[in-house]
Amino acid sequence: MPKRRYKIKAMTLASIGMMLVFAIDYPMEVAAKKQVAREQIRADYQWLKSDLDKQTKQLKDFFIQSDTLDPSCSSTTLLALRQAHFHISNVAEFGVVNPDGYLTCTSWGAPPEPIKTIGPKPVKSQQLRYFGPIHTNYIGEAALVIAKTRSDGFEINALLPQPLLSRKINELDRPYDFVALVDAKLGVPITIVGGYTLPLDYDLFPLTKTTELNDHRFDDTHQHYLLAEPVKDIPSLALVVAVNVDTLYRGVYTPPLASISLYVFVFVLLFFFSKAYHQNYRSRKNELINHLNSGDFINFYQLIWNANTKQFAGVEVLVRLNHPLEGVLTPNRFLPDIESNNLNLALTYAVIENITEDLVQLTRWHPTLKVNINITGEHLKDDKFKQLALELNTQIPHLVLEITENELIESDDTEVIETITLFREQGVRVAIDDFGTGYAGLQYLKSLPFDILKIDQSYTAAIGTNSQLAILLDALIELAKKLEIDIVAEGVETQAQADYLLAKEVYFHQGWLYHKAQGIEQLISKKL
Repeated sequence: MPKRRYKIKAMTLASIGMMLVFAIDYPMEVAAKKQVAREQIRADYQWLKSDLDKQTKQLKDFFIQSDTLDPSCSSTTLLALRQAHFHISNVAEFGVVNPDGYLTCTSWGAPPEPIKTIGPKPVKSQQLRYFGPIHTNYIGEAALVIAKTRSDGFEINALLPQPLLSRKINELDRPYDFVALVDAKLGVPITIVGGYTLPLDYDLFPLTKTTELNDHRFDDTHQHYLLAEPVKDIPSLALVVAVNVDTLYRGVYTPPLASISLYVFVFVLLFFFSKAYHQNYRSRKNELINHLNSGDFINFYQLIWNANTKQFAGVEVLVRLNHPLEGVLTPNRFLPDIESNNLNLALTYAVIENITEDLVQLTRWHPTLKVNINITGEHLKDDKFKQLALELNTQIPHLVLEITENELIESDDTEVIETITLFREQGVRVAIDDFGTGYAGLQYLKSLPFDILKIDQSYTAAIGTNSQLAILLDALIELAKKLEIDIVAEGVETQAQADYLLAKEVYFHQGWLYHKAQGIEQLISKKL
């Protein structure tokens, strides 16, 4: 059953992890594919547009150069028109039209008499313009006319057959819904391949700049991706292309094999990692529980020295794990796992049980010895611990409970205060441990009934240095004296530190200078 539970948990976490990866990766992948698809359309469009711009630029340059050609179709004029005809692609005919709208010359020669043209009369504007498509007898098919009025009022123009333009458009590889040359002001198609459709919620015309539409519905009820831009030298003419987004984005929503492989890999990796973690977590907890049940946790004792009377005055109970394979382990090897598996109370019960077993030897060795036990805020809310502590207090001369400053902050409530008050009323002394390492110690010194202040070893180590901790140490000592709280200095390792503390009337010292933590047998063999 437990193995099945681990698998279910692992599968759930792996599924959640895979979905998170999918939720992050898949939209980015789809967006990237859509971007690539649009870039391909832009590339086609730019190829077609640049070719059109190149051609109109050639026409413009030729029209400017031809401003002084003889409109009566001299041999020089015919030569110039024919040379342009062969150098500029897609042009079927060049012509010269007089200010009254009569054709007076073509690249193939002068008509027997001026011919009235279908298009409008030449206008005064010097800009290139277009009209048409018109049907001309000269080429026998519809053509788009590109024209420019000369300074003398004559017009020179070029005929671009519609089939040639359509053939050029059809050279595009992708299945466009339409490609069209349109009137940039009105949107009327001039030359078109495909079914012309326009957006419903966007006024595309008049078109004066490059426009890109992606998320708009068109009048054919579909959504299209559209590109439109005026022709560079003929801004009254625009090139427009559009493709249905369903066609454009076909296949982009299907994850590629590489992505599917990634999702499967993430799932498998997370599944086995999660399964191993839960099994290890549970097995580690079971291992710790087995150690607790087997009595592998043992007590070590570190003595507290009274530098005034030159005697040992108390002992702090420390816990070790007597591992059957690795030997005696210090708390840093097991305490994090104890805390993460919520076994703090169980470990404290084992420590108290060990004290009870060692009590006869301890009291025989030192009848008035104070016994200090480390607890957390969690202990102060546990009824079983309260009962055990009060029972233990009746069996030993002096019981001291040590709780760290940070533990108090995390457990700051009425029940904690009431428990501390109860212990003091029953003769149990309470110490604030590692004082100075938190951020609210002064608040608790004023509000909670502590008996003992244990100065953290970092302050003791600062003695004789220029550290700010050395200055703060003196302030803490003075504060404790004013509050009439006993002081114990932790981490005393040198005689210089001991002498300094003694000079400051801090008489209770704890550290390796006096005593290292030992088991009960080693402790009672020590002469007092």
